[in-house]
Amino acid sequence: MRVISFFLIFCVFSFAEERQGGLWDFCAKIGINLGGTMPRPMPNNISKVESYSPSLAPTIEATALRRVSEKIVVSAGLRSDNKGMKSTARVKEYSISLGDLHGKFDGMVDTKINFNYLGLPILAHYAFTESFSVYAGAYYAYLLSGEFKGSANEGYLNNSDGTGETYINHKEYDFSNELRHHDAGLSIGLNYLPYNEHILLSFDFNYGLVSVFQSDFSGISDDMQNVYGKFSVGYVF
Repeated sequence: MRVISFFLIFCVFSFAEERQGGLWDFCAKIGINLGGTMPRPMPNNISKVESYSPSLAPTIEATALRRVSEKIVVSAGLRSDNKGMKSTARVKEYSISLGDLHGKFDGMVDTKINFNYLGLPILAHYAFTESFSVYAGAYYAYLLSGEFKGSANEGYLNNSDGTGETYINHKEYDFSNELRHHDAGLSIGLNYLPYNEHILLSFDFNYGLVSVFQSDFSGISDDMQNVYGKFSVGYVF
């Protein structure tokens, strides 16, 4: 983290000097992520999502922007990204591991997810006007800490060892130690300068291309991907 802090400070002063030439801008943003970590496409074994609530998931970002032409800008940055949610779903023949039990579960599954990533977004921007621009690109993120846990409730587990069905009233699971240490995906969004050249509003959508679980994970059968939208407010220096 000291290396990252030094890098950010170095970038701020370097870009501030270049800013006089009109080629560089520096932006700091704070916002919130809203979305979910889910299988895509939604599998048939999830019959119904009974409830969903987003977690408090703030994001802080520092970005350097390099002007290529009057209309085109490229940017790179560092951001602290929190992502999370709670959900309850009714499932049928849902493959899951519950401690020493593993099999196909019919019943209710509660899930609680909280992730904290350090991300690197690399984007290309196109300005339609002085106040409005769109952007697209990719991101890489490293998982600093993560929680993926929940419970199976009020259902039957058809055991994979052939011992028949087991009634599950309430049994918890915790897959936090099985999380992949990185995420990568695509980003699209728009920037809007509503008042002047400094205050910035951003709306974007980030779609993870890799599962949040390690490749050999078998606790559940579905890959889970981060699919989140983000609203943020920034200041352009």
